[in-house]
Amino acid sequence: MSENREIRFIDQHYNELFTIPDGGSIVVTHPDGNQYVGVCKYLDATHFDMNGSCYHQMQFTEMLERRGAKVEPEKEPEIVSGYRVIRRIPVNNKIFVMAHNPKAVQPFVTWQGHKDYPGYGWGHYWPDRSIAGTDLRHRANAERTGKSYDHTKMYEQKNRDDAR
Repeated sequence: MSENREIRFIDQHYNELFTIPDGGSIVVTHPDGNQYVGVCKYLDATHFDMNGSCYHQMQFTEMLERRGAKVEPEKEPEIVSGYRVIRRIPVNNKIFVMAHNPKAVQPFVTWQGHKDYPGYGWGHYWPDRSIAGTDLRHRANAERTGKSYDHTKMYEQKNRDDAR
């Protein structure tokens, strides 16, 4: 007997919002416009793994409600130069993104784009997700505050940490 390996997303009353197949992706959008993509793996009828964290359906629903976030299935992944966009932070007329390509030498990148024009530029390439996420936040915060940000200092810090 084959098991139905679809992941259900529900509202606070256990009404189904949508389903995605095992290995499918969702987009979570926060009230400030920040978005992240979650790749989901089926665990059982009420649990799923998203980006390495286990959730019960209602736990995930309650977490989104507390944050005022919305969830929807990812319709089509955004692929740029072989990298899949996994985070988006809009700031004023710009958008900052983080993308991942597991086959690349530097598998994570952050880019800057403009809301009204397609494409991204000003890439900062990174060896791991954590440092790329920090770079993404620093880039967005620099745009919000008007302060300068020099990403090369993150390379210097990482090299000092690696030397220990």
